[in-house]
Amino acid sequence: MEKETKHLVNSSLLFKYIAKKFWGPFFFALGVFATLVVLGDTFEKMKNLGNGVTTILDILYYSVTTFPNWLATIMPVACLLGAISVISEMVANGEWTACVAGGFAPRQLFKPIIACILIVATATLLMQEFVVPPLNIKADYIYYTRLKPRENYNAFLQKDVLVKISPSQMLYAKEVDLTAGTMTKVSLDTYDEKWNIAEQVVADHMNWDPENAQWVFQQGVHRLFTNPMETQEKAFESAPSPVQIRPDQMSLGRVDEDIMSIRDLTKRIKFHKLTGLSSYSAETFRQSKLATPLATLIMCLLGMPFAISTRRKSKILNIIASMVIAFTFWWLISMCTSIGENGYINPFLAGWGPVLVFGPLVFLEFKWLKL
Repeated sequence: MEKETKHLVNSSLLFKYIAKKFWGPFFFALGVFATLVVLGDTFEKMKNLGNGVTTILDILYYSVTTFPNWLATIMPVACLLGAISVISEMVANGEWTACVAGGFAPRQLFKPIIACILIVATATLLMQEFVVPPLNIKADYIYYTRLKPRENYNAFLQKDVLVKISPSQMLYAKEVDLTAGTMTKVSLDTYDEKWNIAEQVVADHMNWDPENAQWVFQQGVHRLFTNPMETQEKAFESAPSPVQIRPDQMSLGRVDEDIMSIRDLTKRIKFHKLTGLSSYSAETFRQSKLATPLATLIMCLLGMPFAISTRRKSKILNIIASMVIAFTFWWLISMCTSIGENGYINPFLAGWGPVLVFGPLVFLEFKWLKL
């Protein structure tokens, strides 16, 4: 009993010791990569100083708002380098051999590193969900109003929007601002069973009426196509529309994973299902974001075993081999996401495919190396 208690105490101390060693290399790698990326992006934006609008403060503000996005992108790679550094150092100092000789299995030595990786992966997911999207929206505002100004820029304004409202109705709007609950230059077309246009409403505006929970046409014309050669028209000042989807339920424009959280993507998917539109792109990005923590862990597990072999090979070569595996992993994620968003493969397979492919490889790798 005393021997088992002593072993548990030693296990707890070893766990804390290895976990503590992880954070130094992790933050060092994170700092180096973040500094290089941010400085490179900042210097690239300085070429806009000559446009007569941009100032140094604008560029610095832009760099600050985009920094969390770069940080979230770099974190998985920093995790890998941190894990490799801890194991390589333990092997080089003889600590790994001493722990194994003392009765600790290699898998036990991996546990504190895995725990640290999961903490970072969870923090990354939370950043991408709650911090990165609103800051990226601010960054876009700075970019299009100060760095590369666009006339009357509005981040929430969507142009040339075409939406399927029902199986027989298509809505076109020149401009849509869901935050204001307004649409301009609107055309609502209704088709018959043969997909011939049967009815059309053209209006200058369509505004959301919160009291009656519906969209209302303003300054328009109602056309009824009685036959291919004849139409009946009636002008109106104001008329209720058949569109009853609330603005906060709508999600228009292109899918941008940098400014859309999992909640935003879920809203987009619900809206697309409600209107009968394809949701391949939004569902692919949502599944890819959900798979991020597990994908980060598997990527690190792929590279970690190579650090153990530093007794036989060059330490630098092991790190290079691990990095090649890691970037191959992220390349596969990028490729699957690109294919999935275009509807060529199932969105769930596109988002979780790399995990399903590399997960078994990790198992075989550990079994082959007897870890």
